[in-house]
Amino acid sequence: MQRKVLGICLAIALLEGFAGLGIEIYAIRISATYIGSSISITGVILAMVLIAIAVGYWHGGRLSQDIKTPRQALLKAGHVLSLSAISHAIACIVQLPLLAAMTLSTSNPIIAAMGVGLLFGIGLAFGSTTIPLITQFLTLKYPNSDGVDAGKNAGMMVAITTVGSVLGSTLTPILLLPYIGLMSSLALFITALALSAYLCTKLAVQLYSDDYASQLAPRQNYLLAVSAVVLTAAFIFLSKVDTGYQTSTGAWFIKQIIYKDKLAVTITDKPGQSTSSCWIYLTKKNCHWYGEITVAAIEQTAPSTLVFLGGAGMGTPSEVAHHNPEMALTVIDIDKDLPDIIEEHFLKAPIAENIEFIGDDARGYLTRNRDARYDFMLIDAFQGRYVASNLYTLEALSQFKENSKYIMANVIGQPNRAHGYTQTLFRNWYEVFGDSAYVLTKNDSPNLQNIMLCNFACPGSQRLVQVDYFNRRQKVHTDDLPRLDRYYYRSIEMS
Repeated sequence: MQRKVLGICLAIALLEGFAGLGIEIYAIRISATYIGSSISITGVILAMVLIAIAVGYWHGGRLSQDIKTPRQALLKAGHVLSLSAISHAIACIVQLPLLAAMTLSTSNPIIAAMGVGLLFGIGLAFGSTTIPLITQFLTLKYPNSDGVDAGKNAGMMVAITTVGSVLGSTLTPILLLPYIGLMSSLALFITALALSAYLCTKLAVQLYSDDYASQLAPRQNYLLAVSAVVLTAAFIFLSKVDTGYQTSTGAWFIKQIIYKDKLAVTITDKPGQSTSSCWIYLTKKNCHWYGEITVAAIEQTAPSTLVFLGGAGMGTPSEVAHHNPEMALTVIDIDKDLPDIIEEHFLKAPIAENIEFIGDDARGYLTRNRDARYDFMLIDAFQGRYVASNLYTLEALSQFKENSKYIMANVIGQPNRAHGYTQTLFRNWYEVFGDSAYVLTKNDSPNLQNIMLCNFACPGSQRLVQVDYFNRRQKVHTDDLPRLDRYYYRSIEMS
């Protein structure tokens, strides 16, 4: 009997850890639609998660001091688990309106990330409160005379819930999100919490069936757990939010459009803010300004081998491949699941045979293959609106200079001297390529726009050193500080 009871307690701890961290991955992923995905944002949300778990452990320990019977400990554990489930269900409903409101009121996504962390931290705190309570139950149920003590119980429960957390944080992005989707994963996590609350409460009722002092507590636990599942199901059924095609790395949003009276399609990881690629079905051409410039540069340089760092919708490489079957193209993108989505939902056709797709970190791959040589390179990798800056350090650009003769980069920035983010990109480009550094803006506006950088006189460009919006005194970006978002560039600007 003792082994069976212990097994149920361990299952409860495993489910609690799995669901808690799984829901956090859900929160981070769906938040990326509004506030982007970066080291800073993820770090802030994870910090709030750890604080919430710590608070839960502490509060559970305080509650355990006042518990005198094993039944009371189990019922209280079942209660906080049901509160965790209902809190997470409510947080999932509130999250999207909250993010929309915060995005309108502030341009700082760190504040929004703190709001997300606090919102889901309530449910996490309730969940982690369970662990000291079940530890107290085991200690009261099986005292020292049976060879079981509080220290062993505590270590065992914390270890198992940590294993559950590891499963939730790894299986969610690798298996659950790509294969069953965002909303189905959410339903699974809430159900896991509700099930753990049920198991905890049911165990108390079965072990102490002769205790009729209070039947209210079990009923409350069951009602809250069922309410959480029903609330989540209603949210999923009624929600009209497009969560995109989920992969282990991110999510892709695809939209059919009409472009110059022709059927076209766009793909993005940031709907409403940026578009990664645009493709015209009839002509098999991309429909982006920076794609058109890239194709013109390729025609100008007439390369035989090309490499694209960043795949996105692969509109530009697909156009080049379709119209130049003799060329050999390599596309390197960190999202290994991208080709399946491209073929089924974007191109709606197989990727061209002369395109080799490599699912890997672009810089990591080229670092391991330093001897690789390409006639032409396009750097087109982003984190939301901001470039993957590990591709723009002095060390990275110097390495790419050895890999390829002609290099272009598509960045999003502001061509004015006061914008530290853009100026750092310019400064690094000039530091590596010197007088062969060229720049091409979409228009004369100093506002946010696509900017093309070249290490040759690409079509319509001018020397970087000759434009009045280039600040040659800007600090450079090296591998010493490889952060992947705009906050790093701001720190360069202000230091």
